[in-house]
Parts: sequence; structure tokens; C-alpha cells
Amino acid sequence: MNVKSTTLDNGMTVLTHHMPHLESSSLGIWVKAGSRWERPGEHGISHLLEHMAFKGTKTRSSRQIAEQIEQVGGELNAATSIEHTGYFARVLKDDVPLAADILSDILCNSVFDPDELAREQRVVQQ
Repeated sequence: MNVKSTTLDNGMTVLTHHMPHLESSSLGIWVKAGSRWERPGEHGISHLLEHMAFKGTKTRSSRQIAEQIEQVGGELNAATSIEHTGYFARVLKDDVPLAADILSDILCNSVFDPDELAREQRVVQQ
């Protein structure tokens, strides 16, 4: 497997694996956020933030996030583990710029509506 590792100026590591025989692309962003890094009183905060990421940004509503990715036949998902939270997109290769834009938007521009936050807190606590 030919995986290329690139470190950006901001310190972020980008791994790429070019597979020209495929028509789809998967993108993932892993953040050092999981229960291992939570302090006392923060139990579940990483999982809560994962849920809130898809609830809207400064430029997209939750509905717009879903519609934009679905319009190109793509999918978004996320998962929280002990050490990391991963945010993922799968799209056709021509739609990688859109998927990258959506992922960066939800990670950099999420908004936290108090009502949505309260609802998601109940979901995560279950």
C-alpha cells in the first residue's frame, strides 16, 4: 500500500492513498478527542461534540449539510473512540472538494444552538 504522509504548516498530518481504479473517495479527519482526554466532570463531552458537529454551522443548517452531501450521492458519518473522534465522508471522486468543504465547515464553524445541545445531551447520556 502506497500511503503518502504530508505535514501541513499548521501541524496537521494528511495521509493520502491514491487508488486510481476507484470512482469513489473517502475522506476522514481524526481529532485527538475521546474519553481518555476528558477531565473529571467532562465525561461524554467528546461524543456530545461529535453529535453537535452535524447540527449546523455558521453557513449551513443541519438540513443543508444533509441535503448537499445526499445530492451527490455521498454520505457523512462520525465516531468517537477512547482516543479519537473521526469525521468521515464518502463521495464520488469528482465531489471531493464539496466533501472536504463540508467536513472543514462542521469542524471549524459549528454552532451550538442551546435547544439542540440540550436534546443531544439527553441522547448521549442514554
